[in-house]
Amino acid sequence: MSAAILSVGDELMLGQTQDTNAKWLASRFAQHGVLVGEIRIVLDDVVATESAIRELAARYDIIVMTGGLGPTEDDLTREALRRAMDVSEPLEVDPQALADLDRWFLDRGRPMTVNNKVQALRPKGASCLKNVLGTAPGLFANIGAARIWCLPGPPREMEPMFDAQVAVHLPTVAMSTAAVHSFGQGESFLAQQLGSLMLRDRNPLIGTTASGSIVSARIRGVQDAAKAESMERAMQEIEKLWAPYAYGRDQETLAGALGKLLISRSERLSLAESCTGGLAGSLVTAQSGSSEWFAGGAITYANGAKMDLLHVPHDLLSQHGAVSAPVALAMARGCAALLKTEWAASITGIAGPNGGSESKPVGEVFIGICGPRFEAVRRFHYPGDRASIRDRSAKTALALVRFAILGQDAFAAPFIWEWSK
Repeated sequence: MSAAILSVGDELMLGQTQDTNAKWLASRFAQHGVLVGEIRIVLDDVVATESAIRELAARYDIIVMTGGLGPTEDDLTREALRRAMDVSEPLEVDPQALADLDRWFLDRGRPMTVNNKVQALRPKGASCLKNVLGTAPGLFANIGAARIWCLPGPPREMEPMFDAQVAVHLPTVAMSTAAVHSFGQGESFLAQQLGSLMLRDRNPLIGTTASGSIVSARIRGVQDAAKAESMERAMQEIEKLWAPYAYGRDQETLAGALGKLLISRSERLSLAESCTGGLAGSLVTAQSGSSEWFAGGAITYANGAKMDLLHVPHDLLSQHGAVSAPVALAMARGCAALLKTEWAASITGIAGPNGGSESKPVGEVFIGICGPRFEAVRRFHYPGDRASIRDRSAKTALALVRFAILGQDAFAAPFIWEWSK
């Protein structure tokens, strides 16, 4: 069984609103073992919508449309569906849908406008679907072998209607999905590590995605491969091949994975940040319960703050500059002492776009780590704009603390952005 999702709305095409409906629908289809072959967005235009319906109906068994069922002039899904069905008669009133609309307004002590009566119209041969949470009934129709459901755009209306009206017609094929996340290496390198696990005829099927410098292995198991033990074996194999870069599964974050390690050791972390300006601390405190393992941080952007708060010696700053290995290590030491933590990480660098030089270019960042019987500094050169340099620096600092806790072999693992000069 194949499926397509068609989202209607100017606001989607113009980037004013994110198409969260399509993401939710694709996930629901996957739970039933139905893979979505195409997601398409069209403007509030009757010709474009009609064309999209015709094309998708020729290729897929199921089409779920969202949007365009309101009472205004730009809500054109009903008319587009009529044209795609090759119905010559104009839209007709559905008596039950009109009665439901009348009751909806009556229950709220409001008169129904003429515009709202448009929502009870449907093409001949189509049927209206009851919407208990709003005024827009859905529509169901057949075009050839394709079954088409038109649902309202608001998620609070669309989601329960899908579960009640569409999901009951879907197969119950067992399917499970999972993800293993990593940080520190590129997607091509990590995909190569997986080798034959990424063959497209495998079950469970494994593929990779990258976002925000996080590379994830996406796992999809069907039937027997969807069983918990099969999915667990796949995740463990990926984690072994991606060690030490793999840090968590599914919804787990890099900060959350680090927090688990620190809690298991009854230890705490502090952060000294310069060019990241508290971004690493923000990643940490986004985790609920992080106060159990995170003491706090010092944002020491100016040299004076580095000296006053972290007791970085003036001579170090004069001799090596703020962006240097000796200063990074002094910052980490000073932060651990200031906040009385077992572990501390420091970040000092040039995030750009200004401030770089031939000897210290934009993107050069030093990250210092200190902990029980452990001290080290790593030097990085991050590409990209200011935002991406700061983001990668903050995540690298957390990853390095995690590596340091895991041991020397893990800490020695190279990063894709490691300074090569």
